[in-house]
Amino acid sequence: MFVYTYDIKMAVIAFPFVALLITFPVLLWHYHRFGAISRWSILMLYSFVFYLMCAYFLIILPLPSIASVAKLTTPRYNLHPLLFIREFLQYNPFQLTNIHTWLPAIKAPTVIQPVFNIFLTVPFGFYLRTHFKRSWWQTILMSFCLSLFFELTQLSGLYGIYPRPYRLFDVDDLLMNTIGGFLGFGLARVAIPFLPTSEHVMERLKPRAEKVSTFRHATAFVVDWLEISVVSGVVSLVLGILGVPKAADELVLLAVMALVVLLPELVTRKTLGLRVVHLQLADRSGDAASKQQVIGRFLGGYSLIIVWNVMAFMNQFFKSGSLTSQWIGIGLFGFSLLFFLVIGVDLMIDVFRPSHELLFEKFSRTKLTSTYVK
Repeated sequence: MFVYTYDIKMAVIAFPFVALLITFPVLLWHYHRFGAISRWSILMLYSFVFYLMCAYFLIILPLPSIASVAKLTTPRYNLHPLLFIREFLQYNPFQLTNIHTWLPAIKAPTVIQPVFNIFLTVPFGFYLRTHFKRSWWQTILMSFCLSLFFELTQLSGLYGIYPRPYRLFDVDDLLMNTIGGFLGFGLARVAIPFLPTSEHVMERLKPRAEKVSTFRHATAFVVDWLEISVVSGVVSLVLGILGVPKAADELVLLAVMALVVLLPELVTRKTLGLRVVHLQLADRSGDAASKQQVIGRFLGGYSLIIVWNVMAFMNQFFKSGSLTSQWIGIGLFGFSLLFFLVIGVDLMIDVFRPSHELLFEKFSRTKLTSTYVK
């Protein structure tokens, strides 16, 4: 039992890091698919990820030393179906006529191991039916595939880290795990009447899809910035191959920003990030923003990056350590500190006050409006 609780504790420790990694893709998918965040879907998804982590840790932990595994002479696999039944009949102390053997029989490995393998995938079948809306045959197939992944992980010695398997590849585990998934699918029928329906969730999302939350806005920004980073990286790489000095990197970034953000906003009032989360740029009345407003929003929203790169580019024309270079560095530091202070406070207000207007939106007299249509 201590081994099981240890594995779950490890999953609890690792889960925040995994959750951090998947948060942006999850936000991106929900805003693109539904126009808003479904709290119920988020809860189900993150709990499902936590369950998978627990299950995975249960089949690989505790990790032995490589030296101890190299000395093992135990079997690597069992390819005989229903071997657990023969082992039960041979090694389990159970005697129907002797009540004193019943409890030891339940605690024996010949019972605990098959039961554990069944219950390991019961939640998997439950999630597949209630959250992912899979059919019974899809649940059986996916439960088998999950079990096969676990068994191959063990057979490969944790993907080659160990010189040989330190746990047994067992076809009976495939059978028990698949049964567990199907059992979870059946048990889900009892819980379904008490869970929110897809129609109910979508009905609650409709009014929220019309609102532009801070997180929706931030998701669009991250998509745009990823696009800027990729394009500017590729362009810089090509210029480097062509022999163009690295001094042009700052100008490349500014040019890519204008190409990826400013140009699409001027033409369609939408960047790639805004399209993905179903938003568009408008003036305060909700009509299409003018070109002057678009340019003003761009300069205000990316002011730190623009000023930083322009001054960094200019600094390259002065000798390192010169008075002018030092003043440029001091100016950049001071401007950045003030910018982050002002913008940080502005964003904090925006998080807790949905009606708040961001500074660069006030400056450009623009806002984002939802284009989501279901």
